[in-house]
Amino acid sequence: MTELGLSSKVERYNLDFMGCYAALPALRMARQFCLARPEAVVLVVCLELCSLHMQMQTTNNSILGNALFSDGAAATLVSARQPADDQSVLALDGFMSAMPPQGQGEMAWKIGDRGFNLVLSSYVPDIISAKLGRIVDDLLRPQDLNPEDIDLWAVHPGGKVILDKFEKSVALRPAQIEASRAVLRRMLEQKANSPSSIAAMAFGPGLTVECGRFVLCPVASLRC
Repeated sequence: MTELGLSSKVERYNLDFMGCYAALPALRMARQFCLARPEAVVLVVCLELCSLHMQMQTTNNSILGNALFSDGAAATLVSARQPADDQSVLALDGFMSAMPPQGQGEMAWKIGDRGFNLVLSSYVPDIISAKLGRIVDDLLRPQDLNPEDIDLWAVHPGGKVILDKFEKSVALRPAQIEASRAVLRRMLEQKANSPSSIAAMAFGPGLTVECGRFVLCPVASLRC
């Protein structure tokens, strides 16, 4: 905050050790702030420091974790104010969480003698795919939507197998999940001429599934 020159009166909150799905609870919190205070502007910063927990072990969990995960950071602004420029924006349309109990011991952080030890079973994609139908239904039902009604799916690319099983379980067209196989940033780089619906899903320790509904739309669109 000091480096950004922000006032000491700016409110600050931390959401820690959530892993790959942390952005969605953070966006949910930011949305609640803006609904309660329409004049608010919320800066959401996500920081992943996997290298802090890197351990040179020969276990499958360690090898897989070191191969899949790396450090990264991203940020976004959330506000109920009308955007000032001509860029496409994402409207936050709703969120939900799910925790399949069968995956509790398959994906987790455990405190060891030399830091955090990652538990990441090869069965995680199977556990996720077995529950996807119910999870997707819970996400879309409040808006009377079906998977085929969603234009784009932003699915956490935690490996090719997860995306393959997700596409098959939800019976998606390849075009609906193509951006998840490439770079999710492409969704925002595409100028929106009309509102497009987006469903997002990320997986992390617990096994926890965080979901969100968004609308990608031009600033001028009254529907956003």
